[in-house]
Amino acid sequence: PRPLQSAAEVWTLGWLSLVITLLLEQVRPLPQSNPVYSAVRQVSGWAERNLNAGRRRHGVYAWLLVVVGLALVVGALFAVAASISAILGLAVNVAVLFVALGFRQFSHHGTEIQIALANGDLNAARRELTAWKRQSDPAFTAADLSPDEVVRQTIEHGLLLAQRHVFGVFFWFVVLPGPMGAVVYRLAEHVSRVWNRPPPSGTPPDLFGDFARRAFAWIDWIPARLTSLGFAIVGDFEGAIYCWRQVARQASTDGMPAPDSRTLILATASGALGMRLLPAAEAAKHFDEAGNEGAGLAEPTAAALRSVVGLVWRAMLLWLALLLALTLANWLA
Repeated sequence: PRPLQSAAEVWTLGWLSLVITLLLEQVRPLPQSNPVYSAVRQVSGWAERNLNAGRRRHGVYAWLLVVVGLALVVGALFAVAASISAILGLAVNVAVLFVALGFRQFSHHGTEIQIALANGDLNAARRELTAWKRQSDPAFTAADLSPDEVVRQTIEHGLLLAQRHVFGVFFWFVVLPGPMGAVVYRLAEHVSRVWNRPPPSGTPPDLFGDFARRAFAWIDWIPARLTSLGFAIVGDFEGAIYCWRQVARQASTDGMPAPDSRTLILATASGALGMRLLPAAEAAKHFDEAGNEGAGLAEPTAAALRSVVGLVWRAMLLWLALLLALTLANWLA
């Protein structure tokens, strides 16, 4: 065993880490209820309870402590492991990526919804969608949704989770040393969400989560655009780019990037697949033009769920192939 010695070896270690993790995750996906996720929820909850005095700067301190602090700990662990042996560095990478990366962690919900709709059991599909989305939005209910809207919201939620569990993690894992990027991205997404939940009834909102929300919006800016580009390349390129241009006309407000990651990914996937994935009101705002109302996008149907899964897999394989090409280029340089 020996430590990493060249840039080519570092690139190879990163590519192997991603491939091994994806294969492991296909065989045995990490359940949502696991000790690591529970520990992260406890740490972020502790920071919110003890550092939240209602001011924006307190949210900045908490974000630096939770996101940057934990990422530096993981980075130091990887540095020590890689200095001893490349195999140990690979093991740390795979362990961290297995927790941070993976579509199979939640894809069974989409499969169950697809089966329920194929069997004509709309109520079962609604219950499954409610259980799925309540993991991130405790107040959500699908009880009154139409079949088409159940399909649309299933696709929307699945695509956004693919961004947060796959493509965003991919990008930051490659950009930052070791597994630090994966940790930064996943923790930034987590605190952005949990520190900005609506306060209990009668409690005035504060600014504690404002920095976390803004920080993740910018952290996700480049990954969201690379994901959208991937969807365009592996789908209907012209349709995806047209929808991208339509939503890109949105003006930036309050110093936040525009269009936001959610809107851009759903719009580009809409064009890549030829179906409406944004809510009807949003689609009308962005796509309705004289002579081209709705941008010619079809309404989503249950059969579209399989097409979406294929789009995500093709995009993921595309970025793995590009990363392999960069790795080989480093060996040949």
